[in-house]
Amino acid sequence: MSISYLFSSTHMFTIDNDAFVTNEDGQYTGGLFYTYMSDTNNSFGIMQDLKTNSAISVSHIIFTPEDKNSSDYILDDSPYAGYLKVNFLLYKSTNDYFHEFGINVGVVGPITKAKQIQSEFHGLIGQIKPKGWDNQLENKATIGISYNFAKKTKPLDIYGLKFDWTNNGRFDIGNFYSGVLAASTFRISSKAMDTFATTGNFIDGDESSSLNTKFSKKFHWAISLGFFANKVKNYHIIDEAIDLGYTIPEVDYFTGEQISYDIFYNNIQYALKIKSVHLQNHKLISSSKKQWGGITIIWKF
Repeated sequence: MSISYLFSSTHMFTIDNDAFVTNEDGQYTGGLFYTYMSDTNNSFGIMQDLKTNSAISVSHIIFTPEDKNSSDYILDDSPYAGYLKVNFLLYKSTNDYFHEFGINVGVVGPITKAKQIQSEFHGLIGQIKPKGWDNQLENKATIGISYNFAKKTKPLDIYGLKFDWTNNGRFDIGNFYSGVLAASTFRISSKAMDTFATTGNFIDGDESSSLNTKFSKKFHWAISLGFFANKVKNYHIIDEAIDLGYTIPEVDYFTGEQISYDIFYNNIQYALKIKSVHLQNHKLISSSKKQWGGITIIWKF
């Protein structure tokens, strides 16, 4: 599930969890995300003809195997792991496209307190507390850079409905994750939207969704459907587990889709989302599917 709160172009808080859309609870199981984005400022030196926004986000992500009743190592499934990341972002944009430049630092391991957070959450919702957190991946510092470019079509009016289409490409280089993403998102809405409809990264908050937020007090809606693919170079959660003797396959690439239904009313945006991710491996011709979804609330003042 994901719940987001956005204050103007300033603050965003997101909760992700898979338990709200599926009975399976494992691999990427949930995350907490916070974002602060500045107001538009064109004083930054490069691309001075474009709008400038800076942002900082904090991500806390939890990974577990599906079997949480065992205190032993489960070598044929994903390991227990927590990941904490701080992302520093710079946006240069127009109403039709944006450049996103990012630098991130983080850590994997017990220092993230993922064991305590998940145990408390499971206690609140009446589920068993996982028993295998003593086997989680050890502490490791991470660092990376990213670049994301998205371009949106001019809105097309058909019988009063507005259609737009956003394509975006992204690359990440770092010791937690390196890869290339390509995505395409189609949106139909009751009015032309200034925001960008993208699928975000395969697991992460989508800070770019706060660009160009403009709300009215009238009721409006939007439905978007996005498709994405990630070619993976390295992915620490899987790679480190294999080095430790886990028998899980390497990940060659991710594919996935996301559907979102958004309601805009009285300066607040509500969204229902479902996201599916498929982990693919060429050598074993194998695929596993992961799904989560949620609720987003965004407001501006």
